[in-house]
Amino acid sequence: MAYQSLYRKYRPSTMDEVVGQQHIVEVLTNSVKKDKISHAYLLTGPRGTGKTSTKKLFARAVNCTSDTELICGQCDNCVAVQNNTHPDLIEIDAASNNGVDEIRSLIERVKYTPILGKYKVYIIDEVHMLTQGAFNALLKTLEEPPSHVVFILATTEIHKVLPTIISRCQRFDFTRIPELAIAERLDSILEKEHESAEPVQRN
Repeated sequence: MAYQSLYRKYRPSTMDEVVGQQHIVEVLTNSVKKDKISHAYLLTGPRGTGKTSTKKLFARAVNCTSDTELICGQCDNCVAVQNNTHPDLIEIDAASNNGVDEIRSLIERVKYTPILGKYKVYIIDEVHMLTQGAFNALLKTLEEPPSHVVFILATTEIHKVLPTIISRCQRFDFTRIPELAIAERLDSILEKEHESAEPVQRN
């Protein structure tokens, strides 16, 4: 069996496994259960706080076809997102695709209905890296988005995002994970790996 790094092996596979962001998890979970999906979400906060895991899990949840589970992990939508092959999940790294032409190309595809899932989900990572022109182009779509589209924007530098963009999104502020929560998660992983570790006292 090929080696799998621990961070990949134990990356959260359900919303309940996201550590240290309980309020955010509850709000997003309830929005799916009650079928009250917003057209745009903005996840902001320091690196390493769970934004990447949360946005991918939420993208799975909004298109999961299970009647009993938020993320079943078995339906075609869940499997496709997990394998990075879902035709209705489009991810853009704004750090390298930050121009107006890239955003206009994305917006041009917004009008098309989903192929596999209920929603087309557009994830724009490091959204603060977009140019002024790209922000303006995105703003027009956020003002009047099609009902089948969900935008998930993520940033570590919220102060660089236009206020007009922020105002059109449901915003979630991720905070640094408490040390106790990190320790509990590590203990859980060590137990599953049949390993042990001694705590190190900080100076």
